Amino acid sequence: MVCASLLLCACGEAVPDEGAAVESGAESELFPATRQDQKTDAGDAQEIDLDACEEGLTITEGGEYLLYGSMEGQVMIDAEEDELVHLYLSGAEIASPAGPAISAVSVSKLIVTLVSGTENVLSDTPDYTGYEETEGCLYSGADLTINGEGALFVYSYHEDGIRSKDRLKILGGQIDVQAKGDGVRGNDGIAICQGNVRIQCEDNGLRTVNYGVSPRGVVEISGGTVQVTAGRNGISAASDLYIRDCSVSVYSVEEMFQAEGTKYIDEGCVE
Repeated sequence: MVCASLLLCACGEAVPDEGAAVESGAESELFPATRQDQKTDAGDAQEIDLDACEEGLTITEGGEYLLYGSMEGQVMIDAEEDELVHLYLSGAEIASPAGPAISAVSVSKLIVTLVSGTENVLSDTPDYTGYEETEGCLYSGADLTINGEGALFVYSYHEDGIRSKDRLKILGGQIDVQAKGDGVRGNDGIAICQGNVRIQCEDNGLRTVNYGVSPRGVVEISGGTVQVTAGRNGISAASDLYIRDCSVSVYSVEEMFQAEGTKYIDEGCVE
C-alpha cells in the first residue's frame, strides 16, 4: 500500500410518465443482500489517516480498511480479481484532482460502509484524462454495495456520481449526489433497500444499461426514500422497474420512469 473537486446541474421541470404500462403489487427481491453486504462493524479493519497520504492511496490487497481525515488525491483499489475490499468511511474527505475520488479497478466486490454519526465527502474535477473507462466519482469495476448509517456527499463535475460496472446495492445511509452525468449508475442492476438517497444530475437519476436474463438491467427500489431531480429521465431501466415499500419523488425533463421492460409500481410509493 502506497500513500502517494463542481458544477451544479440545471434540471428542467417535472414531466409526467405517459403511455407506459404499470403493474402493481409485484414482489421481486431480485437482489438479496449477502452477509458481506450487510456487515457494518469495522472490527479489526486497518486504519488509514488520509491526512498522511500526500499523493493518494493505493490498496493492492483485499481486506477491510477504515479511512478518516482529508486528502487531495485518489483512492485506487487494484487488488486481485478474486479479492473483496471493504472500505469504512469515518469522516473521510477525498478530493481528486484527476479521475475518480475512489476507483476500484480490480476487485471481486467493493463494499463501502458509512460509519454511523460521520459525514463523508467525495469530489472530482472535469479532468478525466487517462480515466476514460472509469467515469464516476465513486467507481467500481465490479459489484458495489453501500451500507451503514452515516452520510455520503458525492460531487461529480465530470460524469457520473456513483457508478458500478456490474450491480450496485444501497442498503443504508444518507446519500446525496450531485453529478454532471448520471447520478447513480449500475450497469447490470440497481437495488435500493434502505436509506435516503437524494440526486441532482444533468442526465439520468438512476440508470442501468445492460439487458439480459433477469435480473440483469433491473432497477429495484424496495425501501427507503429516493428523491431525484434530473435533466433527462428520473429513473431509466434497461429491463424491468420495481418500486414498492418506499417513497419516491422525481422531477425530470424527459420521463419520470423509463423502462425497456415492465414497470411494477405499487400505489402510494410515488409522491
